[in-house]
Amino acid sequence: MNLHSTLLIYLKELKDILRDRRTLLSMLLFPIVLMPVMSIGMAKFMVSRMAKIHEERSIVAWLSTGESDDLQYRLSSLEGMDIMTELSDSAAAVELLLDKSIDAVVIVPAGFFQSLDLFLSGQSHDPPRNIALYSDDTREKSQFAARRISDVIKQYRTDLVTNSLTTRGLPPELMKPFDLVRKNIASPKQMGRYIAGSFLPYIVILMALTGAMYPAIDLTAGEKERGTLETLLVSGVSRLDIVLGKFLTVFTASIITASLAIGSMTVTGIGLLGLTPEISSELNFSIEPVSVILMVMAMIPLGALFASLLMTLSLFAKSYREAQSYISPLMIIVIIPAMASLIPDTELSKELAFVPVLNVSMMMKDALLGSVDAGSLAVTMGVNIILAALGLLLVLRMFQRESVLFRI
Repeated sequence: MNLHSTLLIYLKELKDILRDRRTLLSMLLFPIVLMPVMSIGMAKFMVSRMAKIHEERSIVAWLSTGESDDLQYRLSSLEGMDIMTELSDSAAAVELLLDKSIDAVVIVPAGFFQSLDLFLSGQSHDPPRNIALYSDDTREKSQFAARRISDVIKQYRTDLVTNSLTTRGLPPELMKPFDLVRKNIASPKQMGRYIAGSFLPYIVILMALTGAMYPAIDLTAGEKERGTLETLLVSGVSRLDIVLGKFLTVFTASIITASLAIGSMTVTGIGLLGLTPEISSELNFSIEPVSVILMVMAMIPLGALFASLLMTLSLFAKSYREAQSYISPLMIIVIIPAMASLIPDTELSKELAFVPVLNVSMMMKDALLGSVDAGSLAVTMGVNIILAALGLLLVLRMFQRESVLFRI
């Protein structure tokens, strides 16, 4: 092994991949620009869409025998809500709801108000039949209308019971003798860590894989397709130095992409909280330096493993496109364990520490939460270092096989 030759190969390959637009997109532009812009853009779109839904008028079909209607009056008094009373067929009303012509249907059973008066006055022990509220929960506008109607009906029910108690000389507090006050002991900073620990590890792992993918293909299958690999092999540099130079280039791309993803998503998270002041009062999105160090530590062996696996798969391909088809299954295999951080109330254990990718996802989540177990951390690092070393040995072996290098 010649360190000078390895360094020359490394610098050469690094310069070459930085000239490739696909590599720049995956390694630099996507984590720094596209992902933050997409995240903030989507958040702005959702906020504006919800504001538009709240501003639009809701059309509600009201089906009742028309005995009374303080309840109907309350609904019609709601701002932005139009009550349609001309319908009498419930099936037709539901059909209009399905056709998106209206946003909700309220069906008051026949004799409802008379039964309610008798029940509240004590003249009957049979409560009235229930009011039916129909909505289309695949539409946010219908859900919003249903929530507003439900709140009005619940308040109407509360007022009726309160009046009934008052009429009988009983305190209205009997209806609600006590309340439950829920208090979250987690600080805004801890809540911010919890949110970051859920989604950031998943994104960082995918960015590390994506950042290494195009350089790995370009430095193996790409060179075979361009016919430049043969020139490199006869240059007098040992194959070990060639492999190490290429490997370090792909590894560098992976780590840079992962690091940029951590930084850009932190800035993006702070920006997203700025769009929603009501949430920012409960969340404080920031990442401690110790957490960043632990995340980078976790990504170093995983990035090396990704680099070795991607290079090995790409070596078997005859062209750039064929290499992409070989790598696609690896993307799926990585995505599933990377999603472990999204599972609530999970933390890294010594058993999970032996599962590749999943252990890194959980380790980064624990790092962001500030609850890393030293034993599980050691197992995770050890497992991934061993796998990375085995992966590098596999790449070296593939470079020794002429049948793989010159497959046509």
